[in-house]
This record gives sequence, C-alpha cells and structure tokens, in this order.
Amino acid sequence: MADSGGTLSERELTVLSLIGAGSSAKHIAAQLGISASTVESHKRRIYAKLGVTHQSQAVSQAIALGLFDTPPKDRDEAEMVVVHARPGAPVDRVTQALLGHGRPFVLTPELDPALWRWRGRFITVLMDPAPPDWQATARFRAPVVVIPSVRPGDDLVREAMRYGARALVWLEDVPDLLCTTLAMVAHGYVIMAGTHLPAGPSPELSARERDILDSIATGHTLQQTARSLGISVKTVENTQGRLFRKLGARNRPEALTNAYRQGLVPG
Repeated sequence: MADSGGTLSERELTVLSLIGAGSSAKHIAAQLGISASTVESHKRRIYAKLGVTHQSQAVSQAIALGLFDTPPKDRDEAEMVVVHARPGAPVDRVTQALLGHGRPFVLTPELDPALWRWRGRFITVLMDPAPPDWQATARFRAPVVVIPSVRPGDDLVREAMRYGARALVWLEDVPDLLCTTLAMVAHGYVIMAGTHLPAGPSPELSARERDILDSIATGHTLQQTARSLGISVKTVENTQGRLFRKLGARNRPEALTNAYRQGLVPG
C-alpha cells in the first residue's frame, strides 16, 4: 500500500523496485517490454501516490513504507524456466538444481524467436551471456537471471544491472541458491543491489559520507545537499562517488536501497 495518494499497482511496484535497483527508464522499458514514455508515466503516478517529486525521494518513501520488504501477490504456479547455455557450457549444476526442485524448464543453445509468442509466464536464465543474448532477451518481456561460470566481478554485475537482469547467481552457488532466487524473482524481487559486495560487515562510512547518505535519504538534490552541508557541489559529487563505491551503487536510488539492505539507514 502507498501513501494517501492511492495504492500502487503491481506494475508500479515492479517499476519502483527497478528504480531502487538503479535501473534507468530505458532499461526498465527493455526489461518490461514497454516504451520509455510508459515508464515515465508509471514514475509520475508513483511519485504522485507517494507524495514525492523525484527518484531518491520515491525510494526513501518506499523504504519507510516497507514496500521493498513485501512481495506482490502470490502466484499459483511455477514459471517455466528457459535456460540459455551455449555449447560446452557447464549446465549440469543448473539442470540438476531445477530437476531436484521439480521446476519445469527447457534448455536451449539458441534463444528461439518462438518464445516471443509464448503466452505463459517464464523466466530466462542466461549462462555466461554474450551481447546478442541481452538483445534477444529484451524482446521476451520475461525476467532474466544471470549465471556466470566464474566469480562475478564489478564489471559483470554492472553489465547485468545495465541490461535489466533481475538477479545474478554464481555457478558455484546454483545448488543452494538458484531455485530460491527464481522464486523471489517470480514474486517481483530484484536480487541485484549489493550482489557484488564482499561478505562481511557493512562498509565503514566517514562522517561526511554519512551526511551525504542522510541527505539522499531525505530526498535532497546535489544542490540542496551542498547548501545544507555548507560545501560545494563538487565536494558533494566527490564524496558521493566514494560512498557509491563503498555501497556498490551507480546512482542515488541504488545507493539508498543498498544502504537500507545493509542496515545503514532505518526503514
């Protein structure tokens, strides 16, 4: 449920979740199979319902309302899983995990255009995706989960996020995490923010970085942050850059989402 402006629809909750994961309007559009202008229309309705004016405020309000903690309505049946793996890819762990949990799936070396006409729900799993794979999945209007065969670094995670993937599971973690991840993705979660952060305690933030984070949580712009802290916009940008690196974020909405999930800002 949203503020007094009205309840968010399931599509609006999905858009809000993708905003919180740092996705741009263009990539949200590609992921959901809608136009960028439709995404902007959804964003305007979200802002109106939450009583905010821009993305960072929307994410902050969503955190306060617990919207990132509650999945959309339950689904009665498991989605078909379409596993795309090129010849020679180490697919055994993936297929064994799916068989072990009774998940329906198909394994294909090519992303068949016939999938564009499939009317049922499905999730696309990409193993070690190449650029053409991303271009094809943008047409499927289905969530994408990425499985790299090597431990994912920052570049791979950024690429997956840039193309709108909903989750990333390292091949070594497939037996334990894949089916749980698929279930969460099917319920609307984006399991991407913070995926590439090292295990362990939350990052240590300097006093100034905490000031910047608090300002982001308040919904301030760069200029408002600079004025409230009595520093230049350039100083805000430099400090914010360090903050983003520590949080594994690309922009303010994603930084706020990651900070919340690491317990650095209250819900």
